[in-house]
Amino acid sequence: MENFPEQSWEWLAGLWQRKQQRASAPPDMPPGELTSMLREQFLARQAARRGARHVYDIERAWKRVAGRQARRATVRWTGVAAGAAAVLLAAFLLVPRAGEDRLPAIVPGTTKAELWLANGEVIPLERHGEDHRWKEKGIVLDNDTASGRLRYDATGSDAGGENRYHTLRVPRGGEYQLDLPDGTRVWINSRSSARFPERFGDSSRDIYLQGEAYFDVARDERVPFRVHTGDQVITVTGTRFNVSAYDDDGVWRATLVEGNIRVEENGNEVTLRPAEQYVLDREQGTRRVERVDAALYTSWVDGRFYFKAFAFEELARKLERWYDFRMIYTDESVKGRRFTGLVNKHEPIEHALSLLEMTTDIQFQVVDKTITVKRAK
Repeated sequence: MENFPEQSWEWLAGLWQRKQQRASAPPDMPPGELTSMLREQFLARQAARRGARHVYDIERAWKRVAGRQARRATVRWTGVAAGAAAVLLAAFLLVPRAGEDRLPAIVPGTTKAELWLANGEVIPLERHGEDHRWKEKGIVLDNDTASGRLRYDATGSDAGGENRYHTLRVPRGGEYQLDLPDGTRVWINSRSSARFPERFGDSSRDIYLQGEAYFDVARDERVPFRVHTGDQVITVTGTRFNVSAYDDDGVWRATLVEGNIRVEENGNEVTLRPAEQYVLDREQGTRRVERVDAALYTSWVDGRFYFKAFAFEELARKLERWYDFRMIYTDESVKGRRFTGLVNKHEPIEHALSLLEMTTDIQFQVVDKTITVKRAK
């Protein structure tokens, strides 16, 4: 079965709204061929469902497309196991979502964090909670709970004395943004923390990261910005990049979006260019630099999870942190199967699970915050 062209998604989503007009076909896909392809895929999916009967209702299908476009909720999965990519469009649009009624909702993450001040005070930061403005010795912490953004300003602080550290901790099911006094912005992902000083020094700007964060660093050629993640130190003067340094991941990654960064580790040093990624495989003890699509590793900042030939276990860990659940496997072979997809992280996870159940032989059982995955018999 052929792959469905990526650009056809947008064309299909707008077709229902323009159905009274002449709608052009997507590139490289004549209208007649597209219709035939959809019908063939739908019939093939029906056969694969072992005789399950569904009504082919094209009017209803187009309305589903329009509804999904209106609320900008996109879930696209393509299983690439067994050497072939399964086309999911017909199943997604035309087949009722199997198990949607029986799958309990697991709530998507929100903007929430805790700020641990150097003096020992802990300030909870949650969406729709209380805004905080904290001032002490020229240091200002201004928290906007509506946007999940903390602004830290120490430009008026006394340069003398001990330079203490604050820590912004983001739990599972959360994310938060930190604005530093030099103009740098940091997006901190679920189950992550960023430790930063009351004042940046005159020779360097240092921050300590556990977990994952996206950095948009303000340029300052005289005072380099350094991110510490255990044995790794990333040095930049002004650029955008993502670092994934979870202690339970087998792989450590630094992905560069623009500019350049220098990665140092135990005496080794490498410089990255845009669209390059430094990969440390902790299990294999190997290091490499790869050309990548940076959007695969930064899409979480824009409210999506974008996967391309990712192992199921890897994408499941990302979903576990954001939706705050635990995945249990009854068949270990599922972990290595590879999938491509796009998930709106603000939609209930059952949308993605239902689609996976319809289009693969994977099944899910949800009890409270535990999801058990198994192969269909």
